[in-house]
Amino acid sequence: MKLISSQNYLPVLIVSLVLLWGCKQPETVVIEDAPTASAPADTTEEYPTGDDNSDFRKLVIGEYQSITSFDPLLADNGATMRALQLIYEGLVRLDSNGNTVPAVAKNWEVSNDSLTYTFTLNQNIYYHDSEVFSTGTGRRLTAQDVKFVFERMAKAGNPSTAAKLFWNIKGFEPYYQEQHNVYEPEKRTLSEVSGIQTPNDSTVVFELHEEDPQFLEKLATPYALIYPREAVNNTQKSFAPVGSGPFTLSSQRADSGYIFAKSQKYHAYKTIRLNRVDILTSSSESNLIRQMASGNIHLLPEIGPNIIQNFATDAGTLKAGFNDRYTLTKRNNPIEITLRFNPNTDITEEDAERISRLTYANTSSYFEQLPDPIVAVDSTENQQPSDTTITEENLYAVFSDDPFIRTYLGNLSKILNRQGVNLEMTKFRIPTRNTELWVTQHASFINEDKDKLNNNYPVVFRFRVYPTALQRNEITGLNFNQYGWWLNLRGVSLPTADKLN
Repeated sequence: MKLISSQNYLPVLIVSLVLLWGCKQPETVVIEDAPTASAPADTTEEYPTGDDNSDFRKLVIGEYQSITSFDPLLADNGATMRALQLIYEGLVRLDSNGNTVPAVAKNWEVSNDSLTYTFTLNQNIYYHDSEVFSTGTGRRLTAQDVKFVFERMAKAGNPSTAAKLFWNIKGFEPYYQEQHNVYEPEKRTLSEVSGIQTPNDSTVVFELHEEDPQFLEKLATPYALIYPREAVNNTQKSFAPVGSGPFTLSSQRADSGYIFAKSQKYHAYKTIRLNRVDILTSSSESNLIRQMASGNIHLLPEIGPNIIQNFATDAGTLKAGFNDRYTLTKRNNPIEITLRFNPNTDITEEDAERISRLTYANTSSYFEQLPDPIVAVDSTENQQPSDTTITEENLYAVFSDDPFIRTYLGNLSKILNRQGVNLEMTKFRIPTRNTELWVTQHASFINEDKDKLNNNYPVVFRFRVYPTALQRNEITGLNFNQYGWWLNLRGVSLPTADKLN
């Protein structure tokens, strides 16, 4: 057996949205101009401030995406995934070099054939205090919690993204298929995933069908974070954000402000040097820039096209005038964004090919003000616009709130307009028979897969975005690995509020 323990592991788009009635969809959103560098002078946004005394260290994070859920299975964007890692831990986690290190598990063994993984849990892991527990006090995390979390991935009503990461576990596929296709519970014959065993409270064993060199990395994704079964209220369809991680969710202001307090029960309490973390979300990149410049925000873990345009050079480095105050960090693992066409609509394959040739022939116009090292167009096909006469007069694209996608669609709309084609964005996030175009995203281990629709929608155009962070130089101990969805605040600190410029 190979033993791994905690002692020996490897060291935007700013757009105006106008709702209107379309002829093929009940409601559409008009795609407008590319990003601008400045914001309207009257744009203001207030956030909770909290106490800033001489002993208090608060890190404020800005996100251009909304935090959509605190249920790990529903994580659908980078902002949500980063927030989840404040509250929860998985069996393992990733360090700043992308190596797998212990978290809830203190060590693990891998069989010689690499098909059996045996995890020994740290018995000093306790959940945060919460009303979900009968006593209000967080109980100890057990192996049965781990088994519950993985079997919940396979249950009907949950997205399939997490389940597909762990399809290789013995018994997982049959359990998933029965849960999804045998609708009457009394007719189901499987009560568990056979390849996940818990011989005692501190041991979890996974048996795989075949070797998976990335199994440990998959366990380190936000989809495999551990939470108690008490957090899941099946009758009220609710989920409580209760974990065993370094911070607890202290309060939430609507959907734009979140306060996380340092957990007194965290097993590695001494590694947490921050008293509090605030996350402020805003779809206005210009607002985030102003908040950053005024010192109200200290970290932007993922910046959009407008902020990139303001802070980055053509080479993808920080502009010289900002070096004394900020650090720009580009991760080397990109998010792949793909424009697809829907063969189930009226659009013909010939028109789809013409749109593809047109888009590849105009690659320079989509992100002309953004550096290639951060936003790169996959132009290997280099298709020439020999015939770009598109017969469709109106095209509809599925809704997205991602600023890079909106920037791309906005510029594509202008190109198509010159061909006499009107492109609009619907309010729907999933394609219908009246939606010709769909833009999907894929990052390592984080695949936007809507019931295999991706495979049925042929590719029209593809580009890559390398997640990039902007931080105040006063922050110490903050590192990033290759994954844009990853965040680790252990060991991170910054001066008290009265000493920040």
